[in-house]
Amino acid sequence: MSTIVEEPPFGTSPLSLAMSSSSSVAYQEFELPIVGHYNYIPTEWVCGLFIALFTLTGLCHLYQSVWYNMYWLIFTLVLCAAGEIAGWSFRLWSNHHPEPFNPFFIQMLLLYIAPFFMAVSMYIILQRIISAVGVEHSKLKPRTYSIIFIVFDLLALCVQLVGGCGASINAGEVPEAAERDAWIIFGGVLVQIIVMTAYTILALKYCLLVRVTRSKSLSPQLPMAAVETGLITKESQHPATDPLATRIQSMIVGLLISTVCIVVRSIYRTIVLIDGWNGRIMSNQLLFNLLDGAPIVVAMVSLNVFHPGRLLPSPNTDDNGSLHDASTLT
Repeated sequence: MSTIVEEPPFGTSPLSLAMSSSSSVAYQEFELPIVGHYNYIPTEWVCGLFIALFTLTGLCHLYQSVWYNMYWLIFTLVLCAAGEIAGWSFRLWSNHHPEPFNPFFIQMLLLYIAPFFMAVSMYIILQRIISAVGVEHSKLKPRTYSIIFIVFDLLALCVQLVGGCGASINAGEVPEAAERDAWIIFGGVLVQIIVMTAYTILALKYCLLVRVTRSKSLSPQLPMAAVETGLITKESQHPATDPLATRIQSMIVGLLISTVCIVVRSIYRTIVLIDGWNGRIMSNQLLFNLLDGAPIVVAMVSLNVFHPGRLLPSPNTDDNGSLHDASTLT
């Protein structure tokens, strides 16, 4: 006589099934593997790969920040890399010891916190771009942009941490409280997405306004052939050949790549929370690797390639954020 094994309810951890007193006899006949708090065992080589990648990009950012005398990047991009390295190290620990709760909890907090520091660097880079290109195209002072975005992003991060701590403590013990905490995290992630979306819209609006304004200012007497060959200089008040323009365009490309990566990660985190702690998405390691770890690697590397120290002028600014010496633009 064959034994019919019922399929477990969707989103239910195998570990909880093994421990449940209401599980069928068919489940109790087999010893299910311990999958810890992730609903899977983090793959060792994947954790090692991400640790290596974040170490490389973090060391590059450390070198670049010192080389270009931009030490504030140590407290943003380098700190982001350090947080990611630590987070993935605890995931690697969970590969060998899946039962303890602390490594799971710590890696969750670290991987929530780390991208915040990269976002701060992006807000400051936008401030530097506005200072270099011209504050006359901006309705706010450059420094005001970075302050507003950093404050709201920090608020979103604090909300996520409060919800994350509560959900981790209440998970498996007080399901109603854990669900409530999950919605708190969802609110924090939603605020983060709104902040990043507003940042993207304002940055694109500023860049388009600058482009339109400068296009209208071109003199019709200037031959386009001279423009295309680079014969017209900044002294002729034609901005197309200004070396800073090319560098800033490259910097904007780097910011765009990083922004897309952070938005993708935030959307993934939002869907995870909607699906539930034991949902199919949360329990899928491949999705976590591709949509949480990989985007941050790409964003960090893009800022290595399109580095503000190489592409932006030195921040010798006055109170309004404009440059003292126009010669620093070349």
